[in-house]
Amino acid sequence: MSKSRNGALRLLTGTVLATAVLAVGCTSPKVSDSLYRSSEVGTSKRIVRCRVLEVREVLIRDDDSGESGEALGAVAGGLAGGIAGSAVGSGTGQGLATVGGATVGAVAGGAAGRQLSDQLNTRKGIEYSIILADGSEQTHVQDFLEGDRVVQVGETCRLQIEQDGKNRVLPAEQLQDQIRAPKQTKIVP
Repeated sequence: MSKSRNGALRLLTGTVLATAVLAVGCTSPKVSDSLYRSSEVGTSKRIVRCRVLEVREVLIRDDDSGESGEALGAVAGGLAGGIAGSAVGSGTGQGLATVGGATVGAVAGGAAGRQLSDQLNTRKGIEYSIILADGSEQTHVQDFLEGDRVVQVGETCRLQIEQDGKNRVLPAEQLQDQIRAPKQTKIVP
């Protein structure tokens, strides 16, 4: 194998490895009823009671995940197509085959890269439509992880309000219909 082909093969291998590392590293923080980030431990959050009107499964795709996979796939496909094209013929025909192979490889690699990126960056979620005590309706989408309990239509739930806007719907098992306010404590001098 010639030195230029060897170098191109090394470059292609490096590109594929970099793509794999990026795909593994591109994860986003999930919001689920059973998963908390370490920064949330020990913090207080406001809770509002609500009732579930509708529940449905949804897919959640990370923002801009497809574009990076498409670009990396196009580079890898272009390199592979260029290498394959350079192996065909000789002279002017070889140059045309190299350019043509690189072009076709880039288009095919881009499409394959986007599809792979979509698959790697899409996960299962739950969309809750809820009604609050004041009569307002809201929808909330959150990740669904194994072990999460899906709050069913008609059930009472709790809406956990977070400062960063990543609210979550939590089950409200064993909540009483009425709760008495805690007794006031008096400070005696």
